[in-house]
Amino acid sequence: MMDYTIFGESHGPAVGVLLRDVPPGLPVDEEFICRQLLRRAPQDPLSTARHEPDQVEVLSGVYQGVTTGMPVCLLLRNRDVRSADYDALRHTPRPSHADYTAWVQSGGRNDPRGGGAFSGRLTAPLVAAGALAKSWLKLQDIKVNAQVIDENALRQRAAEARQEGDSVGGQVRCIVTGLPAGWGGPDWRETVESEIARHVFAIPGVKAVAFGAGEELAALRGSQANDPWRTDGRRVWSVTNHSGGINGGITNGMPVEFTVTFRPTPSIAQPQETIDLETMTNTKITIGGRHDACIALRAPVVVESAAALALWRLKGADGGGELDNLRGQLDILDTELTTLFVRRQSISRRIGAYKREHHLPVQDAAREEQVLHTRGQLAPERRQQVERLFRLLMELSREEQA
Repeated sequence: MMDYTIFGESHGPAVGVLLRDVPPGLPVDEEFICRQLLRRAPQDPLSTARHEPDQVEVLSGVYQGVTTGMPVCLLLRNRDVRSADYDALRHTPRPSHADYTAWVQSGGRNDPRGGGAFSGRLTAPLVAAGALAKSWLKLQDIKVNAQVIDENALRQRAAEARQEGDSVGGQVRCIVTGLPAGWGGPDWRETVESEIARHVFAIPGVKAVAFGAGEELAALRGSQANDPWRTDGRRVWSVTNHSGGINGGITNGMPVEFTVTFRPTPSIAQPQETIDLETMTNTKITIGGRHDACIALRAPVVVESAAALALWRLKGADGGGELDNLRGQLDILDTELTTLFVRRQSISRRIGAYKREHHLPVQDAAREEQVLHTRGQLAPERRQQVERLFRLLMELSREEQA
C-alpha cells in the first residue's frame, strides 16, 4: 500500500516528501507538478510575502519520466527565509499555533523558526506528492476539484482584517468525480470518510471536515435527508447527494463531496496574551513576519492533494492488492500505447498525402512483409503475437492513408 512521509522545516534547508510502495511505470510529469505548486504559491497582497521558487528535485524512484517501483523522493529547497523574524518567539509561543505543543513534545528542542515542521510551508511537498496521486487517478478517469466557498466575499473579509492586523478563516469545498461504487468499507481502517479526513486534518489550520450536507443534516428529517435511488436499467444514481457519495463508509457512485473549514491564521499583528516559557510568567507579544490574512484562499490545491493521496492509499487497501497493482500498471502502459498509436496514425496520414501526390498505391505488399519480419525479430519469443498486432496496425494505417 502506498505510503508517504513529509519532512523538513519551514526555515530549514529544504522540505520534501518520501513516497513508498509507488507502483512502477507511473508517469511523472514535472511540469504538471510545477503547475500544481504554482496554484499554492502566494498570488496577491492577502498572501504571505514569502516567495519560494518551489523547483522540484526528483532525488530517487524515477527514471526516464516514469516511476521505477523504488521509493520516490521529491525535494523543494527553501530559498526565501527570514529566521530573525522569529527570534523573539523562541520562548513566547504564539496563541493557537503549535509552538507550545511542539515545545512540550520535544522537551524544548523544537525548531521555532516559522513554526518548524508545523508550518504551512510543509504543504508544498504535500502538493508535489498529490500531483503524483492525481496522475494515478487520472488514468482511471477520476478527478479531484476544490474551490473556495464564496471566494469574493472571503477576500473582502480578509482585506478588511489585514488592515486591522488581523486574519479570517474560510471554507473549501472539494468534489471527487468518476469514483465507482464499492471503494472503501465499514471498518475504521477503510471507510472513505475516515481516510480522507485523516489526510485533510493533517493540513495546518484545518478544524472541521464535513461530508455531503454535513452538520446541516442535524436539522433535517429522514424524508428530507435521504437520497432516493434511480436507475435506467443499467446505471444507478441518487436524486440528491446529501450523503456526499458515501454510504456505510463505501462509495456509492455519486460524487464524493466534502467541505473543509480552516481557522483564521494564528499569526496576527495585534497584541496577544501568551506566556514566557523561560520565566513561566504571563506576557504579551505582537507577531511580525510574513503571514497570510486567510490561509483558506491558497488551500484548494492542498485539499485536492490530500484527498488524492487518501484515495490512492484507500484503493491500495481495499482488498484488490496485487491484482489492482498489476491492473494499474496495465492502465499506465495502455495510456502510453494510445499516445503512440495516435502519433503513428498521424504519420500514416502524412504518408498517405505523399503517396497521393506522387500517384503511389496505398498498399505496399513488399514493405508490409518487411515490417512483419523486422518487428517479429524484436521479440522472437512472441513473434506470432507481434505479427498479428502489426497486421492490425498496418490495416489501420491503410485506412488512415486512404
